[in-house]
Amino acid sequence: MKKIIIIIISLLPLVASAQIQHRDTIRLRQVVVTATQHTTTRSEAPSAVGVIDGGQMEAVSAVNLGQTLNFSTGLRVENTCQNCGANEVRINGLGQAYSQILIDSRPVNNALAGVYLLDQLPTALIDRVEVLRGGGSALYGSNAIAGVINVITREPHNNSASVGNTTSLIGGKSWDYSNSFNASVVSDDRRAGIAVFGHNRRRDSYDRNGDGYSEIGLLKGYMVGFRGYLRTSDFTKLNLEYHKIHDFRRGGDRFDLPSPMAHISEGGEHDINSVNLKWDWLPASGIRHASLFASMQHVDRQSYYGERDDSEPFGTAYGYTQDLTLNYGALYSRHFDTLWFLPAELTAGVEHTLDRLQDYTLESPDTLHQNIGILSAYLQNEWKSYEWSILVGARMDKHSMIDAPVVSPRLNLRYAPSDHLTFRAGYASGFRAPQVYDEDLHVGAVNGELYMITNASNLRMERSHSINASADICLHRGRFEADLLVEGFYTRINDAFVNELLFEDTTSGYLHYVRRNADGAEVMGLNVELNVSPIEQMRLQLGGTWQRSLYTGQGMEWSEGQYEHRMERTPDLYGYLTGIYTPVKRLQLTATGILTGPMLVYHNVATATGSDVQKVTTDPFFDLSLKAAYSIPFGESTELEISVGIQNIFDSYQRDLDSGPERDATYIYGPSLPRTLLFGAKLSI
Repeated sequence: MKKIIIIIISLLPLVASAQIQHRDTIRLRQVVVTATQHTTTRSEAPSAVGVIDGGQMEAVSAVNLGQTLNFSTGLRVENTCQNCGANEVRINGLGQAYSQILIDSRPVNNALAGVYLLDQLPTALIDRVEVLRGGGSALYGSNAIAGVINVITREPHNNSASVGNTTSLIGGKSWDYSNSFNASVVSDDRRAGIAVFGHNRRRDSYDRNGDGYSEIGLLKGYMVGFRGYLRTSDFTKLNLEYHKIHDFRRGGDRFDLPSPMAHISEGGEHDINSVNLKWDWLPASGIRHASLFASMQHVDRQSYYGERDDSEPFGTAYGYTQDLTLNYGALYSRHFDTLWFLPAELTAGVEHTLDRLQDYTLESPDTLHQNIGILSAYLQNEWKSYEWSILVGARMDKHSMIDAPVVSPRLNLRYAPSDHLTFRAGYASGFRAPQVYDEDLHVGAVNGELYMITNASNLRMERSHSINASADICLHRGRFEADLLVEGFYTRINDAFVNELLFEDTTSGYLHYVRRNADGAEVMGLNVELNVSPIEQMRLQLGGTWQRSLYTGQGMEWSEGQYEHRMERTPDLYGYLTGIYTPVKRLQLTATGILTGPMLVYHNVATATGSDVQKVTTDPFFDLSLKAAYSIPFGESTELEISVGIQNIFDSYQRDLDSGPERDATYIYGPSLPRTLLFGAKLSI
């Protein structure tokens, strides 16, 4: 910490004397919407917003959302199940349940879709991803405690088309094929436009240790969709976005046989339909803005989570789940040249979210019904000048599973004494309701035994309080550009949710875990991000996080009568680097790296009498990848890009994987891919 402060102080004289250039290779003038619900530049936003754009996604060869998020400061993604292939993103040390993943600023992704969402959203759909760490709950809902990941879908800007393929060879023996296309058409008067996109993927299962059971499961899927707009008048605009995702995944063994004949099989088939509709009114004065919006997501899932040996009849562990989520409301904003003491932007909104879930299995006579309604209203005002931003807001949620309305306030301050130096600070409050079905409430297998999770009868909602503060130093000198962001964060969670095994209960043949309230939890740490462009042809970005995630009080019971304060799967240190160099016009060289420090993981070890839970502190990992891409022109507007690369060059991968049918499938950590060869081609018109 002292070294960082010394570096900042040493840079201040250079900052004061530097001259701003028009070049913006490090993209500080990039327009974002997530911080305030209206457009602003990254440098003027009251909260620090990270952006992963299409160029960065192509540079790191990402084919889905999950593969992009490791390259945003404070974020970390990893596989949490060898069988089903579920992935989880953590922001500032908190799990995915504490983050809000939005589609075009709408919280339409339900808990069921969240289990595999990172795999299911392809980059063919995505224009850019905006990340707001902390402080988002006043605008986006109760789950935006750790932060907000806002997926902005592709919007038509011009007439264009592209088709591409990425082929990967995982660990030298399993193929992963990914194909995508995009096309957009805009009318001559620019009053209408449509962008269509599609993606399909086929990934073979991957068995690392040769025991016949997958570390990476089989995956087949596709996505098709479109986003269009129509300017219904000079001052109004109608936007419509739709996409359908079909996803089949399976892990375990005996992939040449139907799931009921396998020794272990986990997975399911998903059909997801999502629609987003938005109407905007923006008069010529630009003083007022109003929006009406409605979003829908429907998930239809058929699953199989079963285990058997050859002496038993075929399995019947089928499940069927349907989940319908609706979100609709209105937003109004008003600009004031002066409101009391500064120019201001007032934003108010109301919305209603409904979630209807039904889940049942053939092995259990009980059907789970979850009907949740959330009525919300929010109000915020941002006073803004060249030097100052003062944002004050609050959100009120009436959740159907909580008796009284919950108010979540938000406060953000920005002070920019010069073009080169910005200070920010913020506070936000949030909550999590004790709902029945959440991201971790899907069935899995541990040591060949199925498990399920239910809520304790006296489960109370979580309440959170988060603060953050940052310093952002921007330096422009000639062709040299650099930006250093140092951000501290702290989150306190009261009545934190923890999962504990009911040792005496194996209801319906399942190991039964119960979710209860712990005394609380604290997460604190430091994010550091450095963007450097020494010349126009080169850009370097490094991000690192040091943090601690701890349960307070008694802690979490990880084995009978034994408690632990550390949170699982939260390394104290993690980070990433990307380097992009264009030595000649059509050649781009990319190097990326992901660092994962040691962390706590629980391991259920099979014994003659059942299982024994062990605490494991993992080894550190560094995943280094290299890629080269070359563009070949055909005429004035057509080009073919050919790329080749190698991911995880040093094969930095877990060494102590469980094996056999009695393995603990959740005992997996570290990089999600072993050494992988990559080949790509993209034709653009």
